[in-house]
Amino acid sequence: MKITKKAAAISFIAALASIELAVRASGLTDFPLYDANNQIGYIPKPSQSGSFLNKNSWEFNSLSMGAGPFIPTDGINTLLVGDSIVLGGNPYRQEDRLGPVLQRESKNTIWPISAGSWSLRNELIYLKTHPEVLRKIDNFIFILNSDDFQQASSWSCEVTHPRSHPISSAFYVFTKYVHNLTPCNGIKPELEVERGDWKQELKDFISNKYVQGKPVTFFLYPKKTEAIDASLSASDLEIYAPYLMQKNNERIQVFSVSRDSLWSSDLYRDEIHPTVEGTKVLASIIHNPKQNIELK
Repeated sequence: MKITKKAAAISFIAALASIELAVRASGLTDFPLYDANNQIGYIPKPSQSGSFLNKNSWEFNSLSMGAGPFIPTDGINTLLVGDSIVLGGNPYRQEDRLGPVLQRESKNTIWPISAGSWSLRNELIYLKTHPEVLRKIDNFIFILNSDDFQQASSWSCEVTHPRSHPISSAFYVFTKYVHNLTPCNGIKPELEVERGDWKQELKDFISNKYVQGKPVTFFLYPKKTEAIDASLSASDLEIYAPYLMQKNNERIQVFSVSRDSLWSSDLYRDEIHPTVEGTKVLASIIHNPKQNIELK
C-alpha cells in the first residue's frame, strides 16, 4: 500500500507529539529554575517546588534555600552553605540531600543555601545581601572543595542552569543527555559578576555584626582524586585552611573531610558528588567531627 507524503508527514508529526508528551509525563523537565544577574551570578528562583522524574522531590523557599519557609525555631538554627555538594541536584530526593540528612543527624534546624558550581565568592555575596538571614542564624557551616577558591561563577548556560522551562521538553532532553545541539558560548558581559577578593570578602563576613560571636565552621570536602591521594588533598585543598582561620579566630574551625577514617573513594557517584550513602557519612562527620581532622 502506497503511503502519501501527506500521510507520512502526519505520522511524523504524531510521533513527535507522542515523544513530547511522553517526556513531559516522565518528569524529566520538572527541575528547578534559576535567576541570573551580574551581582550573584545565578541562584535558584525563590518559592518553587517540583518532582524530578516524578520521584525526586525538591523545594526552595522565598530566600532560595532548599527548605520550607524560613521560620527559625527556638532551638539551634544552622545555615549550611555550599555548592552542588549541598544542593544535591536532580539525582537526589529532597530527604536525601545534605541539609535534611544533617538535620536528622544533628537534631538542629538546618537551612541550606547553595547552587551548583557556586564558588565561595557566590556564597559570600548571598550572605552579604541577606542580613535578615544572618541575624536569625545561630551558626554557619561551609562545605568547600578545591574549585571554590576562584572568582564567582557567572551564569552561562540554559542546559546546566535553566532560567525557564523549555518550549519542547523532548528537544531539551535530547540536548542535555544525548547530543548538545545548542552548546553554551561563554558568559554574556551583562551577566558577568565583577571580580573580587574572596579573602577580603570572608573577613567582611566574619566581622559582620550579625555574625560576630557565632561559630563558623568550614569543612574542606575532597574530590575523589584527593580522597584517594592525601598529598593532593594537602596541596590542592588544605592549602586554603590558613586563610579560612582568620588568624586563629577562636570561633572558626576548619576540618578536612578526607582525613576522617569514615570517608573513602567508594562514597562518590562521580568525580565529586557523594552517593546517598556518602551524604549520610558526610553528615555524620559534620555533626561530630573528630579532633584529628581539624586543621590548626
